[in-house]
Amino acid sequence: MWSVLCRLVSVAAMVLVPVAFVTIVSPAVSSAQCGDGEWWDAKANMCRPAGAPPALACDAGQWWDPTANTCRPLGVGPQPLGCDAGQWWDPTANVCRPLGVGPQPLGCDNGWWWDPISNGCRPPLVPPAG
Repeated sequence: MWSVLCRLVSVAAMVLVPVAFVTIVSPAVSSAQCGDGEWWDAKANMCRPAGAPPALACDAGQWWDPTANTCRPLGVGPQPLGCDAGQWWDPTANVCRPLGVGPQPLGCDNGWWWDPISNGCRPPLVPPAG
């Protein structure tokens, strides 16, 4: 009985130690220093250009779909376009693309990089020397 208990405790420790380490080492980002003409979108956790639509205040049980700029019920994903044969739907840009052509990066400026998950430009990972 004692050996089974020791094994369970050691397995639980092996599972919880990495989770605790990641939680302590990498805190969540809650804001950022956005560039001129940009605003912080706390829902998407990124800076958005001035012309980008703000996140909608969706009712309980709904989430904001930034691609369509609409509120959707939980569990309902973005609605794919009816793409022709030989094309696939790119949900980040909400367009049909030819097979074999991946998502197209944005023209990011001044060392910023394109994040294909959010389809937005992100600040440089290493701050410029200055």
